[in-house]
Amino acid sequence: MSGTTSQSPVRRGAPAARPVSRPALVAVLASLAALALVSTAVGLVLAEGSYSPAIEGLPDPGAIVGWGAPLVRILTLLAAILTVGWLLAATFLDPSSRDGVVSRAGRSDLHRAAGAALAWSVLALAQMFLELASVLGLTLSEAATPGVVSTYANEIPTTRALLFMAILAFVVAVGSLVTSTTGAGAAWLLVAVAAAALPALAGHAAGLGDHALAMTAGVTHVVAAVLWIGGLVALALHAARRDMPLQRAAQRFSTLALISILLLAVSGVANAYTRLDNAGQLITTGYGQVVLMKAGLIAGLAVIGWVMRARVIATLGRASRVSVFGRIAGIELAVMAMAIGLGVALATSPTPRVQVLLDSYGESLLGFPYPPAPTLSNVTLGFDIDPLFLTASLAAAALYVAGVIRLHRRGDSWPVLRTVSWLAGIGVVIWCTNAGISVYSQVSVGLHMVQHMTLTMLAPILLVMGAPATLALRALKPAVGNERGPREWLVWFLHSWITRLLTNPFYVFFVYVIGLYGLYFTPAFGWLMGSHVGHVLMQLHFIFAGYLFYWVLIGIDPRPKPLPYWGRLVLLLLAISVHGFFALALMMSTEPIAPEWYSIVKPEWIGDSLRDSLDGGQVAWGLGEIPNLIVLIAIAVQWSRSDEREAVRRDRQADRDEDAELKAYNDRLGALSRQDGQREQPPSG
Repeated sequence: MSGTTSQSPVRRGAPAARPVSRPALVAVLASLAALALVSTAVGLVLAEGSYSPAIEGLPDPGAIVGWGAPLVRILTLLAAILTVGWLLAATFLDPSSRDGVVSRAGRSDLHRAAGAALAWSVLALAQMFLELASVLGLTLSEAATPGVVSTYANEIPTTRALLFMAILAFVVAVGSLVTSTTGAGAAWLLVAVAAAALPALAGHAAGLGDHALAMTAGVTHVVAAVLWIGGLVALALHAARRDMPLQRAAQRFSTLALISILLLAVSGVANAYTRLDNAGQLITTGYGQVVLMKAGLIAGLAVIGWVMRARVIATLGRASRVSVFGRIAGIELAVMAMAIGLGVALATSPTPRVQVLLDSYGESLLGFPYPPAPTLSNVTLGFDIDPLFLTASLAAAALYVAGVIRLHRRGDSWPVLRTVSWLAGIGVVIWCTNAGISVYSQVSVGLHMVQHMTLTMLAPILLVMGAPATLALRALKPAVGNERGPREWLVWFLHSWITRLLTNPFYVFFVYVIGLYGLYFTPAFGWLMGSHVGHVLMQLHFIFAGYLFYWVLIGIDPRPKPLPYWGRLVLLLLAISVHGFFALALMMSTEPIAPEWYSIVKPEWIGDSLRDSLDGGQVAWGLGEIPNLIVLIAIAVQWSRSDEREAVRRDRQADRDEDAELKAYNDRLGALSRQDGQREQPPSG
């Protein structure tokens, strides 16, 4: 199937449908872009986000900037959608070989992705200049001067996000041109999706009180949209060009589309919740009315998607049905274009929600009032939902349980203790990120260390002992044909150069232990604590660094080059020593940690910031002992069991060959003994 193309079969006597010409396809894409631009303009007017001249005496960037910023934003988003869609097609939807070489259609999609990514990079830079002019109240020519750009472009969150987006899009463009495998294509797809989500981290969400929910919903909305719409564009293009079999690709995409529309619906509701004070504003405000219009379009898309999934995809083996798929996909894309335009209008319009000012500057930075003095109950039992970690954790638990159920239905067994270990690890992650400790860790160094040590030491040990990759390899079915399915992708990842790097002992030692010094003894800690995104990234780092470290030490899952048990013991002892020096350095510190953050967000019950930092050192020293003892015991048990298995293997081998190895060894000793005896005999005569 690799490298081949085929036409859908047609009934005898029926004329073969002709591929749509390239100029016609370009015209269709241009029409969809125009429809998105018109929808954006209409949405801006209705949501009261359109340009209006400033009051006399106030800076006015002008109509070019006022209208240009949102309209260029929609073009930037469309370029991102095309890039993601063609990378998705080349990597997962187009035919490919089991060894990962893309087909001819996949190679064409990679070239299209490169062109779209280059246009995306240019448009992101243009949007950056327009946003810079809008924020500073300058004309476009004034904002584009080197002095203004060098001074402010990296200081304003929105323009900084666009700058990084432009850089990543250019990297994706170059990478797509030189890529010929699905593995590399998947890497560029991840980079492209991450780049598309960057502006969502710096928009309305950054200034809302529910910033954790707003940012999570915003990023989820963008990621689901670019994957769904981009994939549909790619499939519609192939349906029009008839350059590859469509049925298998459409079936794969159907699952992704179903997940995407569910995520869009949930994240859309969350976005509306964070931007409206009450449900009545859906009717009484222009912003709410645009929200309802967009919701109606997404509901319509759900109906169209259901029709496509239930009645069209299963019959795509016939050429006539490919034409039907193309027509329905065209309608769906038109509705999507309008929904995208309204979404951009909402993202650039003022929200009706009235911001409530908190009592202090520190509380404004936190986004919530200071918590009361910590007690055992409000630290361990309090609950403050973090939608990202809660949702991801519950999904990980559900997938694991689903894998166990599939094994049991098939008649296979799975150790109960592994399931208990995985679910316990998930529970620890949820507690660290959603219980009272997650609130107190943001205002107290000592309680932050409790969260950190639990996230990076206890939770990863439990998760690693759950052996999720081994469960997935047993539960997932092998792919049919020559293409990679989920199981083949997992096998590829476990044996890829990426995993070899991630499980290298020197790398895991650096990120797990040495990274502590770079985080806590530099301004990086305070800088990361100063934003919700930085805080989330730091927590993710704690979890993944700990997981990699304990995967190398006690992991059951396969990895490219397992470390011998004596090496694991040496690595653990080194980690204990370096971690101990870190805790000792904290306890001997003469200055508070991260004063640029913790001296500002300082409740009254924290009297001495230095004392709080010293408490953090004591926590780092004390909490590290129990997990290290657990790991030491686990290594000893695994080493002992390995020796027992080796002894059993040797016994079985001896039974099969009647102790041939021992006989050969004895014969060798006998030969050596005879040689020594001959050398010791005196010469004759």
